[in-house]
Amino acid sequence: MLEKGKINTGEFEIIVIIFTLGSTILVGPSLLASYAKQDAWIASFLSLMIGLCFIFLYNQLTSFYPEMTFIEMTKNILGSWIGGVVSFLFIIYFFIISAGLLREIGDFLTTQILVETPIQTILISFILISMAGVKLGIEVISRAAIIFFPWMIMMLALLFLFLIPEVEISNIQPIYGEGFKAIARATYSSLGLPYLELFIFLMITPYVSNKQRLKKSFYKGTIIGGVVLSILIIFSIIVLGADFTARHAYPSYILGKKISLGTVIERLEVIVAIIWFFSMYFKLTICYYGITLGLAQIFKLKSYKILVFPLAFLLVTFSIILYPDIVYFQDFLAHTWTPYSLTICFFIPCIIVFAANVKKVKTNKESGR
Repeated sequence: MLEKGKINTGEFEIIVIIFTLGSTILVGPSLLASYAKQDAWIASFLSLMIGLCFIFLYNQLTSFYPEMTFIEMTKNILGSWIGGVVSFLFIIYFFIISAGLLREIGDFLTTQILVETPIQTILISFILISMAGVKLGIEVISRAAIIFFPWMIMMLALLFLFLIPEVEISNIQPIYGEGFKAIARATYSSLGLPYLELFIFLMITPYVSNKQRLKKSFYKGTIIGGVVLSILIIFSIIVLGADFTARHAYPSYILGKKISLGTVIERLEVIVAIIWFFSMYFKLTICYYGITLGLAQIFKLKSYKILVFPLAFLLVTFSIILYPDIVYFQDFLAHTWTPYSLTICFFIPCIIVFAANVKKVKTNKESGR
């Protein structure tokens, strides 16, 4: 195996939680509120329920070949040629995600915090940090996640606690006021961010030591991450209002600015920024790691590490080419990302599961003879 490291189910669960939060912490509330308004929280919980169905599908894939990554099992089930094509589609999909994540980091910092800093400087600085994690491997990435995870939870808890005085329950009324169609549209738009993206963990599952508890950890991590996102969306609506949440690119960041406890505690948007930096770092690093490992397996290289630097250069370049500005990026998320994600992370896995079952039946019949 190209990766020698091993992680336990607890570490796997934590990186699933952090990955689920990822970029959705910042852009998720706006995306959902733009369709469902004050009912965005309903759409968020519905998308979580559907997201668990995707996890069921991914767990089915891991049960066929628990010691193989998605690239390896695809070539084993579909054959070398067809499996290779599908594997490349997988790599391209997560390359686009990684470039988008990097661009999102650059856009946020250049519009909200470091407004005078060239975006190229930010992109290069962040990818260098991510490169270090990818080179060290999944074991080190997961250990780092364990260190930062309690701090993320503590800061989220403080954020929600300090926002309680700013709550206006009337902002969430009338419940179901936008009707089922608007909620369904919002639910659909949020499937690609983040639940279908969890497909990347099929590159990590072979390195989880306890395969018996793997499926449960995958479910638990997704549920915890999804519930936290839903709570954040609820706070965005009841504090900022549905219209403001829908209009602003980063409503959860604005939540921190609304905190005011006397004259002592004010404008704690840095809490949101820190949480987001942590979650974005690990999401980008996991996607980046999956791409390098997958390409190494496709080309049968002895080590995936020789691909780390060339891919970093390509990610920085394509983050600017693929996403020329923040308006284009948000439009891409709203209209293109979910159907594209469904194709790569749902329909293709369904075909592979079907082919694996056919192959299994055929093998059993032949062995019975």
